[in-house]
Amino acid sequence: LALYHMVSGTPVEDLPGLDQLLRRSGLTVPGKINRAVLVGTSRGPQDVISLEGGRKIRTTWGELAWQLGGAEALDMLAENDERGIAPGSNLLEALFKKYSPALILIDEWVAYLRQIYKVEGLPSGSFDANLSFVQSLTEAVKASPGVLLVASLPASQIEVGGEGGQEALARLKQTFSRVESSWRPASQEESYEIVRRRLFKEIPGDKFHHRDNTLKQFAKLYRENANDFPNGCSDEDYRRKLEKAYPIHPELFDQLYTSWGSLEKFQRTRGVLRLMAQVIHELWMGNDPSVMIMPGSVAISSARVEPELLHYLDSSWQSIIAGDVDGVTSTPYKIDQSAPNLNRYSATRRVARAVFMGTAPTHGQENKGLDDKQINLGVVQPGERPAIFGDALRRLANQAKFMHSDLGRYWYSMSASLNRLAADRAAQFEEALVLHEIDKALGSYINGLADRGHFDAVQVAPGSSADIPDEPGGVRAVVLGVAHPHTGREGSEALAEAKDIMMQRGSTPRVYRNMLVCLAAEQRQLDNLKAAQRAALAWAEIVRETKRLNLTQSDSALAEAKLKEATETLKTRMKEAWCYLIYPVQESAQSDVEWMSAKVPAQDGLLARASKKLVSDQGIWPELGPDNLNRQLEKYIWNGKPHLHLKDLWEYLNRYTYLPRVKNRSVLSKAVHAAVSGMLPGPFAYAERWDGSKETYVGLAISGASSAQVVIDSESVIIKPDVAEQHRQKQTVALPAAGPAPSVTQGPGAPTPPAPGAPVGTPPEQRPTRFHGTVMISPERPARDIHQVVEAIIEQLTTLQGADVSIKLEIDAEVPGGLDRAKVRTLVENATTLGFVDKSVK
Repeated sequence: LALYHMVSGTPVEDLPGLDQLLRRSGLTVPGKINRAVLVGTSRGPQDVISLEGGRKIRTTWGELAWQLGGAEALDMLAENDERGIAPGSNLLEALFKKYSPALILIDEWVAYLRQIYKVEGLPSGSFDANLSFVQSLTEAVKASPGVLLVASLPASQIEVGGEGGQEALARLKQTFSRVESSWRPASQEESYEIVRRRLFKEIPGDKFHHRDNTLKQFAKLYRENANDFPNGCSDEDYRRKLEKAYPIHPELFDQLYTSWGSLEKFQRTRGVLRLMAQVIHELWMGNDPSVMIMPGSVAISSARVEPELLHYLDSSWQSIIAGDVDGVTSTPYKIDQSAPNLNRYSATRRVARAVFMGTAPTHGQENKGLDDKQINLGVVQPGERPAIFGDALRRLANQAKFMHSDLGRYWYSMSASLNRLAADRAAQFEEALVLHEIDKALGSYINGLADRGHFDAVQVAPGSSADIPDEPGGVRAVVLGVAHPHTGREGSEALAEAKDIMMQRGSTPRVYRNMLVCLAAEQRQLDNLKAAQRAALAWAEIVRETKRLNLTQSDSALAEAKLKEATETLKTRMKEAWCYLIYPVQESAQSDVEWMSAKVPAQDGLLARASKKLVSDQGIWPELGPDNLNRQLEKYIWNGKPHLHLKDLWEYLNRYTYLPRVKNRSVLSKAVHAAVSGMLPGPFAYAERWDGSKETYVGLAISGASSAQVVIDSESVIIKPDVAEQHRQKQTVALPAAGPAPSVTQGPGAPTPPAPGAPVGTPPEQRPTRFHGTVMISPERPARDIHQVVEAIIEQLTTLQGADVSIKLEIDAEVPGGLDRAKVRTLVENATTLGFVDKSVK
């Protein structure tokens, strides 16, 4: 094209760059130069050109003569043209001598010749005749001063075609090799300017400072962040590359000329021009604010650019682009939307585009991908921090299904990545399995919590209400399985299940309803929870099948990291999902039971935060003051009774939902102790027992009894204060006038010391000094039973001053099938480690 315009008669000054070139070389362009342009695809071998006066042109050499000299020149080759016989070199020399200086440009010659291969009778002459013309033409041009022949031969096998094309190309190369002077195509850096000049106007002189400022800012970016970009980017040579390529970034040019240039169908200069014309149009119409056109700027999914790219790629890339690279439904777009700091720069989309442009064409080759520095070079502009794009790259590599990574390099491929493999496997798991695994993971999480809050017992995902014990004790948390979520409104599956558990144990009515609290998952959180569980199952399966899948060391490490990440995500989703408390409340004994549904904050451990919420809503009482307890007693229980048995009171607190839901027995014990330990009498007194035969309270404590040991059993009682005061007066021995009687009744069992010389009252009671007990522990639930024994017996004994308590746990097991050696070894070793004083296996 440059040669064509140079000899067109246009003043040299009007052809930018040519005047400088000619001036430096000391050359001038002749005023009149004849031109002939032959394009093999412009007409077929059977086509005949009809001229005025009835003349016809049939052959390539006839057309050559006509373009150089018109009818007069055609007359010189008329017979050869009519008969389809190639002219000799002497005849062509005569033609050139008459019409020189001349320029002959020939393109698509192979395309023309392959059409006449092994075809006879065409007006254009035979295949051999045309090749003879080639030889004569080259010899004649060589011998003719002032004549230049420029012919292009295809480099792509696709353009060459089949057998005819291969033969034509071979013969043309052989012929031209004798006389040719090969022209080296423009270098890659020279191509920058060629493309720029074809696509952009020259920058006006008064606007150059804008370009210079942009280049200065890029140079500063690369210099100040040298560790984030490839070596050499901060050098002056790279700044010159930026200047030559401006406003297209050299990295985009390099990718087009190397990665894309390696494709069979991609013609470097022509292909770059076609593609960049579409890219620039999209950026212009979209008012893109980029200061240079970079790999990350290419709107890959646009209606203009995508078809141009797919022209050189396999059609399968279309779905990969839509899902993994660009567009509003793609993974990069979704990642950007989820993170404001990324969305501000469209960081993930730009990273995905840069990786695609640099690696998609090399699919099927030994693809080493791009490292993070190369990716930064294709996306980061002045004023932007490389760390933002590093974050985007990490997120994209974790979620994209066709992006691969290995040893810090990233690339797109038509083969699915581990992410895609995991996604496919996750989708294949049955719903029932997913729900079962969620309940299983929930149990592991709950049982692994060190802080159980105010719950004495926890039961996870019970199969039915029959699985939940109906017994007095501390408050039990029932964590409903994933099959019973709560919507926050009436009619949810969680509420129905909670009601069934609270009211029934299997087919029998539940007795101890005030000791149960349910926790349930939120319905709208389940989709995320199930997705997390599916991902965890999929990655666990991939890790197990590492050898069978023949994973690389890098992929194996990635799979393990993904499994760890998926497990943590699952745990987080469970914490977020199980956020509802459900428990019964009753305003009074006569009112209906209502069901309280409260949402707990997503922080701390599940049981700890549920406990805090219950305490704040008075759904559980970890502490209960004597006055508060007495108000409930006055309201529902005293009913004129002089005293209440503590065992009965504890039973009432466990059963009736209109009474306070206390944490455990110790809350009641502490409330009674607080009532009798103050300097003034409390709302009720305490006694170890009521002796009906003597009509007296044994171990009566009214006030000042800080050392009193409150025991909740079938004999201990709390007493109305007026009744207690009457009995204290009866029991008090009158003191002599020398000194008043003590104003404080001693603690239970501690006789009042008589004043000197005073008569002795009731002799001190003989107290038992030894307790011995044996209890059978359930082998199915030993922890529960032992906990109850510790609370009800052992703690009562160890808190007594001077008590010497010894505990012996005896295990007797019969195994009809016998114990194997491994099991025996395990039992003996564990027993030794635990300090068993006696052990034997028979």
